[in-house]
Amino acid sequence: MEETDIERYRLKRLSKRIKSKEVASYVGVHITTISHFENRGYPMSKEKIEKYREYIDDYEGSELA
Repeated sequence: MEETDIERYRLKRLSKRIKSKEVASYVGVHITTISHFENRGYPMSKEKIEKYREYIDDYEGSELA
């Protein structure tokens, strides 16, 4: 993912009010990995990046319990 794509997805995640820990749980990484990926370009595998993008693209909000 290019740096501009990462920033675009970070902003998309924030606009949808998706928490880092939600994405991290779905992707299967620690919350700090998501933070480092979004803010510092920390590398993740192609599979994890695809899951990251998938979660943000498909997110429609969670139901309140």
